[in-house]
Amino acid sequence: MKKIAVVILNYKGWLDSLECFESLMSQDYEKFRVILIDNHSQNESVGKFKEYLNGELKIESPYFRHDSKYRKIPFIEYKHESELEINLSEGLLPEAPMNESAILISTSKNLGFSGGNNLGARYADKLGYEYVLILNNDTVIIDKSFLTKLVEPFKLDNSVYMTGPHIINFDDTFDSPFIEDTFMGNVFYLPFLNFFRRQLKAPSIYIDIKSISSHKAVRVFKVSGACMMFKTSKLKLLNYLDENVWLSSEEAILSEKIKIKQGKIVFQPLTTLVHKKARSPRPKSDRYNILKNHYKQREYFYKKYKKYGFFKLSIIKAIVGIRLFITKIKR
Repeated sequence: MKKIAVVILNYKGWLDSLECFESLMSQDYEKFRVILIDNHSQNESVGKFKEYLNGELKIESPYFRHDSKYRKIPFIEYKHESELEINLSEGLLPEAPMNESAILISTSKNLGFSGGNNLGARYADKLGYEYVLILNNDTVIIDKSFLTKLVEPFKLDNSVYMTGPHIINFDDTFDSPFIEDTFMGNVFYLPFLNFFRRQLKAPSIYIDIKSISSHKAVRVFKVSGACMMFKTSKLKLLNYLDENVWLSSEEAILSEKIKIKQGKIVFQPLTTLVHKKARSPRPKSDRYNILKNHYKQREYFYKKYKKYGFFKLSIIKAIVGIRLFITKIKR
């Protein structure tokens, strides 16, 4: 059985992170280890993680049954990312099963989504983990065979770079997989169709409904960044996640990278993940800044990976400007 490193990146959300961690503890896959990374939260997160791992903090959830035998979990702590270069070893762990032990890493600064997850992925590569699962801390696993099912497509096809599960948001919407959004579609008609679909409470136009309805694993254009399983050697070939983007466009960039390598992304509809992403609505005052950041990251994606020239970028900037103006006056 191949080893899996599960990377959970935390930023000030220790309770969500521990609920996610706890939901992994009932997996039937025996060779996995959680790498819990605190992305310079500067709050009580690291202290809470230690309480939990030392068996001093109980985490309960309506989504899974707590098993008391996992109360105390042996772990190695790295208090600074530089320690990974000095003492990169799991030999300090007692002879505990992989799925009953953990790695705790604190960073000296906020590395962002890509940087933080890359830290865990590179650690996994150096220690010989064959697979890396990048898992959002605001997710809950409800299937005991979750890891087993995500690994299956890799065994069947060596050209598979990434797999992802069926993801349900807290507002009952889908969060994966996605169709490819072309220049014409994304600029001129897909956003408008999507607006009307939202009013009708229909699935997003970008969701690949055909793949969701499949009874077996199927190749798709893109899966959600909330849960991405990689073959470690393939992720290394991609040069990991692009750290030039910050909380946006990571999945789209990975899709383009994998396309260049003539690799495949596979959606696994036979297992499901619960995502708290839409648990509560964001204030309207935040929406403008969120969209502004998103469009900034998309511009980088269009230039570097889609190779859009001046004409296409000018049209996109004009459309984006109108959308941001409308969002701003609605605040």
